[in-house]
Amino acid sequence: MINIRPMQKIDLESVINIEQQVQYHPWTKNQFIDSLQSYQCTVIENYQRVVGFCIMQPVLDEANLLLMAIDPEFQGQGLGFTLLEAAINRLGEKCSQIFLEVRESNQAAIKLYEKTGFHQIDMRKNYYPTANHKKEHAIIMVNMLNANIFQFSS
Repeated sequence: MINIRPMQKIDLESVINIEQQVQYHPWTKNQFIDSLQSYQCTVIENYQRVVGFCIMQPVLDEANLLLMAIDPEFQGQGLGFTLLEAAINRLGEKCSQIFLEVRESNQAAIKLYEKTGFHQIDMRKNYYPTANHKKEHAIIMVNMLNANIFQFSS
């Protein structure tokens, strides 16, 4: 059974575990603690087990998607789409656009973002560090929430 709710301090161990599995440079525990106080943090549970999270930074009528991950064991089941759609809805009607950056090589995430109405607007060259001490480009994407052509599509 799937449940989506605000992240709580009790979720941090699970969230940090997921983050460490999917990121080259994972956030620290203190960064997650700070995010609980400053940002909109959402988790998705599968039978009461936290299997993903999404952290949004609302700023006036915009937001930045700072971090999102699904436990690798549960990827490919539509949970990312469900979580992102719920997190966007939690922002409310005052939010008109959401920005994000994603690794150029993360094609699964790019497809998810496109499915939820994001499109590429720019690129940051040599932005992300890689495991072999090189750099990877970041794709900058936006979802214009108030423009019908960029609403959720299935």
